[in-house]
Amino acid sequence: MGFGVGFRVAPGVRLRATRRGPRMSLGPRIARVHLGGGTSAVSTGKGPITVWQTLSGGGHTQRAQSPSPRSKKAEEWATVQDHLDSLMTAHRQPVTRAERPLAPPAEPVHERTVRRELRREKRGSTPWWRFGERRAARQRADALLDHEVERRRQLAEEVAAGAQREADAWWRALLDNEPELTTQRLERALGDHAMPATVAAVEGSSAHLVIPVAPAEQLIGPREPKLTEAGNLSLARMNKTRRHELYEAAISSATLAVAAEAFAVAPGLTTVDVAVVCPEFLGGPAVLLLAELDRDEVLPDGADRPAFDELAAAAEAGRATLVRDKGGRIGALRPLSDEDPDVRALLDVLDTE
Repeated sequence: MGFGVGFRVAPGVRLRATRRGPRMSLGPRIARVHLGGGTSAVSTGKGPITVWQTLSGGGHTQRAQSPSPRSKKAEEWATVQDHLDSLMTAHRQPVTRAERPLAPPAEPVHERTVRRELRREKRGSTPWWRFGERRAARQRADALLDHEVERRRQLAEEVAAGAQREADAWWRALLDNEPELTTQRLERALGDHAMPATVAAVEGSSAHLVIPVAPAEQLIGPREPKLTEAGNLSLARMNKTRRHELYEAAISSATLAVAAEAFAVAPGLTTVDVAVVCPEFLGGPAVLLLAELDRDEVLPDGADRPAFDELAAAAEAGRATLVRDKGGRIGALRPLSDEDPDVRALLDVLDTE
């Protein structure tokens, strides 16, 4: 700190004239703040020792540094990679199976609390100096204690039993695939997926689901994140074949994820029919995939995710039924023929909606 001329202007306030301008010190010496000419600082001292600490900033505003081209490229690379990962790995996310709900146990009845309430009730507004009347009121209350405790316990058990009966009725309705309840459960669960599904119908032990998807160019995008031989990040432009490979993988992953989620939240379902529809295909809706999936094959007992990774491989192994186009593909590259009865029926339903 430089030299200057200073004087006290008030208790705890000193003003000094320095070569950088007037400077004010506030507070006792043990904790003093210095403002004005020069850098703002705080000090503390006792006896011959004083410790100084300048405050950051110093009244100057730092210019925000724009991200370097390298960091912008890395951020863009990571964004594209995360997007593709979310599409390709949707079926690997664990699902939570619905379980029979258990109502809370009966509320405990505490004898001490009941005794206090009974005595207060029997005592009423009896003045404190009427000891005999208050003693008689306590005796009447204590005589009723056992009966009142038992009555309250029975009432609490009846309330808990009623709540469990309601929970069991809800569970039976879910196991019986009550359409409205099952549809609500499915819509709530399937709406959170990366590629959300809607419920077309619940019939018996089957649910019919529709997954709307964007065209390949919009869903997958034009570039794919890669690493060069030198280990540098690269966003390589995809050709049409590669884009449709990823498109097919995304549709397969979404179908398996939706089916597994449906089986998890609706334990009464045994089969799920999934239709993947592109509403914007050549100006009109087109069915890209129809799959009939079985619970025991998609989500076996004890599993928390689909039992297989690829929908096409599951079909070849006989663990899923798919409607294929003439080229043998699952329909991700071109729509299924609208002459197929199932496809035509689905398109008619979409038209009416």
